[in-house]
Amino acid sequence: MNTPLGLAGENSSGDGHVFYTIKESKAFAVLERDEEGRAVPHGQFTLYLDIIALQQTLYIPTSLASGKKPTGFVYQIEGTAPGQIHTTEISCKGEGISQVTLGTLLYTKIPQGKTATFRIYVDMKGSLNKTYSILINRINYKFDPSDARYKRFDVAIASKPVEFKK
Repeated sequence: MNTPLGLAGENSSGDGHVFYTIKESKAFAVLERDEEGRAVPHGQFTLYLDIIALQQTLYIPTSLASGKKPTGFVYQIEGTAPGQIHTTEISCKGEGISQVTLGTLLYTKIPQGKTATFRIYVDMKGSLNKTYSILINRINYKFDPSDARYKRFDVAIASKPVEFKK
């Protein structure tokens, strides 16, 4: 594995082209009332990831999904009971980082040697007295946004687990 000096650790990994570090992980549960007054527990998970392009410029779709559609970050819910996604958001910033649109897809362009900080937010509904976490299991990227296929970087980036309590 090619990693920049001083960055390898428990919360980081790379595949020779992409290197990530978990900068911060936040997670907590809140109770909201639905129209009928019932308590509906929500888990709110936020991950901040630093991603470095090691050998050449990378294009990562600025999208987050749990399906097989074109996406940059693929995630799943892990829990002691079924959960349901309420909303997701993703944003990115960094020096020298830009956005490129190709058709309807928005890509984050990370020049070689530069670091992009992604903020990934997931709000999910679950069951009381159950524990949940979010797991990002793949990052898709390209060297050119017009390439037909994505490169896959299989990862296991887990948020902090949260118990949904009253």
